[in-house]
Amino acid sequence: MKYSIFTFILVISAAFFAQKQGDGGLPKGLKRNELLKSIDKRAFTEPNISALRAEDALVDNTGTAPWRFGFNNYTQLDLQNAGSWIELPNGDKLWLLEINCENALTVNLTFANTEIPTGNELYVFNKEKDFILGKFTASHLYEGQLGTELIPGNTAILEYYVKKGNQLGNVELSIVTHGYRTASEFTQKAFGSSGSCNRNVNCPEGAAWTFERNSAVMLVSGSSGFCSGALINNTLNDGKPYVLTADHCYSNPATWIFRFNWQSPDCNNPATSPTFQSLSGAVLRSRATASDVCLVEITGGLQGNTVPIAYSPYFSGWDNSGNTPTSGIGIHHPAGDIKKISFENNPLISTTFGSCPPNSHWGVTTWDSGVTEGGSSGSPLYDQNHRIIGQLHGGASACGASSLSDEYGKFSVSWEPAGSTSATQLKYWLDPANSGVQFIDGYDPTNATPVAVDPGITNPAGVTGTFCGALVTPSVTIQNNGSNALTTVDVAYGFDGNQNLTYNWTGNLAQWQTSIITLPAATLASGTHTFGATVSNPNAGLVDENANNNVVSSSFNVVIGGQSVQLNLELDCYGTETTWELQNSTGSAIYSGSGYSDNQPGLVTMDPWCLNYGCYTYVIMDSYGDGLFGGVFCAQDGSVSILYNTDTLANLPEANIDFGNQTSLQFCVSQAGIEFADWNDFTVYPNPFTEQIVVNTQGASEVNLLDITGKVIQHKKIDSSSTLLNFSDSLSNGTYFICVTLNDGRVRTKKLLKQ
Repeated sequence: MKYSIFTFILVISAAFFAQKQGDGGLPKGLKRNELLKSIDKRAFTEPNISALRAEDALVDNTGTAPWRFGFNNYTQLDLQNAGSWIELPNGDKLWLLEINCENALTVNLTFANTEIPTGNELYVFNKEKDFILGKFTASHLYEGQLGTELIPGNTAILEYYVKKGNQLGNVELSIVTHGYRTASEFTQKAFGSSGSCNRNVNCPEGAAWTFERNSAVMLVSGSSGFCSGALINNTLNDGKPYVLTADHCYSNPATWIFRFNWQSPDCNNPATSPTFQSLSGAVLRSRATASDVCLVEITGGLQGNTVPIAYSPYFSGWDNSGNTPTSGIGIHHPAGDIKKISFENNPLISTTFGSCPPNSHWGVTTWDSGVTEGGSSGSPLYDQNHRIIGQLHGGASACGASSLSDEYGKFSVSWEPAGSTSATQLKYWLDPANSGVQFIDGYDPTNATPVAVDPGITNPAGVTGTFCGALVTPSVTIQNNGSNALTTVDVAYGFDGNQNLTYNWTGNLAQWQTSIITLPAATLASGTHTFGATVSNPNAGLVDENANNNVVSSSFNVVIGGQSVQLNLELDCYGTETTWELQNSTGSAIYSGSGYSDNQPGLVTMDPWCLNYGCYTYVIMDSYGDGLFGGVFCAQDGSVSILYNTDTLANLPEANIDFGNQTSLQFCVSQAGIEFADWNDFTVYPNPFTEQIVVNTQGASEVNLLDITGKVIQHKKIDSSSTLLNFSDSLSNGTYFICVTLNDGRVRTKKLLKQ
């Protein structure tokens, strides 16, 4: 159903009447309508909306700026040069000013150099008088600054009340923001412009993330841009109102707005805007560009130095270990929309974004549910243990996009970078006691009774990734989250859903201290496996008062007889253009790479691939279309070589460096010097051969001739039951292998002799 702009204003205004920023109350001018008819009016002309939208199309989703919804008109209207003064019968005074933005869909205001003496009050409301912000007092200001929520429509009215006998103080309006999108997109779909594939945070799959939902906030930065963020806990569990967001969202935080609980009550988009609450103003605590992190502390509208309990705040836990998460969950406000949730069910990858340092980000390769968009920037990324491990920097994901990848600045990189100070790290603020812990859980002020007995388990290690062998040695980290010392705990663990093994830990851990347990090695069959572990029975029989942190799990792959194959990838100066994937014989990607940095040419160091015997295709792509060619402004071309032991299986010749958008290298991993089974799936003759061979097979897709190291000498797609391979005299005499890939993915290999 589509709405007219007029209908939208009525719908959203009626809904917003219940919404609140400030301490509540009613402006005095609402009692006397005649006061509003002749007050001073200031008009701002409509900006060039087409030009603004053209700029937005270039910036949205790039991770370089907040998602812009409005155009800022800079002004300097105060009690002396604008507005109308009215004295009430009892001697109180009102200063009234009407602001009109031509054809605006919303208006929001920013104040500077403002002083509100005790007893005086500031309000902002719409012309219909059903959307009221305030009362604002000195407690809502930070260094004389204040930002307001978005007022529906094109008109905002200011009322400053001065109590009889009080000092005048000062009110200075410095920015009037003309909202030109968000509201307009509402007329097309629900709220904001987020895509239809996004999932509301209160859909059934979000039920386990209620606490984290209450932590996530939308924020208005720079008066005209939307970002996302989250309340975050510190080791004192004291409700200090810290908000984690992205550095590229940064502007003067004294004027920021923090919107809480703007979300659908269920899985459906509601017919009218949900209610929300807002706080205004913050002070910068730290920021750093390497991981695109920013930490601020809310200053305005607090209750007892923290977020009002009526807002149902939750301060999320975090993990600074840098261990690879087995899954990822994002909670965010895409395109300034109501709160959404996204799920990645696979392990995250360590990657790089833009010009940031290598491995400074967590990469989500493809969201399994939902995506992110502009406005999601700064939103928290949670691991499988419900702890923040990063905040959104940018990425390619969007509804309908061919790539659903996103990049989050790592919390571990932001924690205490080399050479950092309190202004460029998180540790100083989030671990004020210098406890040295690697993780803490969240803090719920509605249930703030200290927990005495609370063992936790985290960080499964030695059971992630791919193993070239049957032997795995898992380890886990035990942490005491309770106030009582932890002296014993039982660890039940196992593989593939069976936690039938037990490890009895003993020690002495004070609160927040940890101990790493290395569990006995296990021998497993080839294939995909899961590891799981649970802690119980703390201190020999006491009751665990918090069961939410008792379980960890991870997934991994075992390759029996797997072979270690090394990719040597050298980049040119334009690493952001390069992506690649290694495909098995069925065309499925089993390894991939992306997120490289510009201006960092040279060899990329990565772990070897673990591959079964068989044939593979390495596909490398360049988004610019000039391959690994460095060009005029880069002194180095790139290169590719694939090595098995000391032998080169495949490489990209210098003549083929400028391969355009994509090229492929085929190679096989074979076991030299053995006789392969006499497969009935295909025949090859003559054997021995001199200049040509004939391969007869049914239901096959390709054939490869390999040398004794596994290097592909000739590759050919099969389109008939009989395939002829011709060879020049340059093919030296010796042993070779013919490798046929069947349509079902199986690989058949036979030995050949060249005479």
